[in-house]
Amino acid sequence: MSHALIAYAPEDLDHLLRIHEALRLVGVPDHYEKAGLVDGGGSAVEDAAIDGAFCLIVPVTAAAQRSERVRDLIERAVNKGLVVFPVRMDKSRLLGFFRKEIGPKLVHDGIEEAGLSTFVAAVQARYRRRCPVVAVMNLKGGVGKTTVSAQVFGTLQAETGGRVLLIDFDPQYNLTQHFYNMTDADRLAAADRSVISLFERSRLHYADAVSPAEGWSEINEAPFDPAPRRLISNALLPPDKPGWLDLVAGQFEISKYAFAPRPEALVSIARNFRRAIDQFRSAYDLIVFDTNPNATFLTTCALRAADRVLAPMHADEFSLRGVKLLNSLIQSQMGGEQPPEISVLFNAVARNEQSDFEADARNGVFDQRVGFALSKALMQAAIPRSNFMRVQETPDGESEPHKRLLIHNGRGGGLKSMRERLRAVVFELQKKLDMEETESRIAA
Repeated sequence: MSHALIAYAPEDLDHLLRIHEALRLVGVPDHYEKAGLVDGGGSAVEDAAIDGAFCLIVPVTAAAQRSERVRDLIERAVNKGLVVFPVRMDKSRLLGFFRKEIGPKLVHDGIEEAGLSTFVAAVQARYRRRCPVVAVMNLKGGVGKTTVSAQVFGTLQAETGGRVLLIDFDPQYNLTQHFYNMTDADRLAAADRSVISLFERSRLHYADAVSPAEGWSEINEAPFDPAPRRLISNALLPPDKPGWLDLVAGQFEISKYAFAPRPEALVSIARNFRRAIDQFRSAYDLIVFDTNPNATFLTTCALRAADRVLAPMHADEFSLRGVKLLNSLIQSQMGGEQPPEISVLFNAVARNEQSDFEADARNGVFDQRVGFALSKALMQAAIPRSNFMRVQETPDGESEPHKRLLIHNGRGGGLKSMRERLRAVVFELQKKLDMEETESRIAA
């Protein structure tokens, strides 16, 4: 689990709790020594806390400036490549070490609530960068969104050995059925071990709760702490494989949000969803949504949580229109938030020869028609048409989920080439995602 480590002086407990609560409300996990920091030497516990941190937060006060332990943690965090976020919590003058190391970058003033909110937003942005969220999306159906979600990101996980979470956001839940048979998929939904528990309070959160899947005319707006990873996610990899490839199963019942009797209730459950996704960022290196091909409440939730949209498309006019509509949706539905970047991936193209349509797209012929620079958004790598990439029959109960992925299973003519094409997509996508920087610096 990744967290923001807070280095504070024992006298600053009130400042610590104020920062802790502000971070909790935006879904950023933190860590601090409950009894405060004692001067003189670092413990193994504190070393582990630094190793698991994505940043160090320093409430800058007169007491903190007197604390050798706070200064020591700052030095150790910078040496380990962590970003340090200082925030002024009193009006004390900076002296010595703090004036030299912290002063030039002390731009956040948390004395007033507005300043603390700005500071928390900066920490939250850094936190989100360490685990990008990708929405696989096109408003044209049948372009291979589910196949791309499984095979591209299954390959990415295998190549990096990292921690990847797939979330099935489509009421048809084809991604779930790619890995599990219908009986197992229904069992997960019946236990609320599914995507609906990201939006509403369920039996994962409270044993006596009514399942939100049972009330099509009711939406429970009550807030809740997100369910622990192992309660809601399903491991697709066996224990002997490095890293994690997990799935939050889909279910038909999330289509109930299209018929919400009170649209204002959707605001609350969208907030619940966003908080759950932010919580999962601490456990994973990458989160992926496999979405439905419609402009719905679910689509908007996915867009607002995503850092990047990956839009698979075929080399035809119908897919082009789907990408155009997707771009229009992004521009109209972000509610003032920064829109996610779009990457467009040609899927099911001719293996050995670029079609005239693909060549025109890459040369900018369609840019004006779709309303954005499609030629620049197109990934250089493409996925060829192949029987290996067709959606297979629903697996039987004996199948191991990870063996549904080309990177883990199968032999035969063309499979090696197909894996290499998937790796090329992954390599290019990793560069676009701009995953966690490792440089050592004090953050503004």
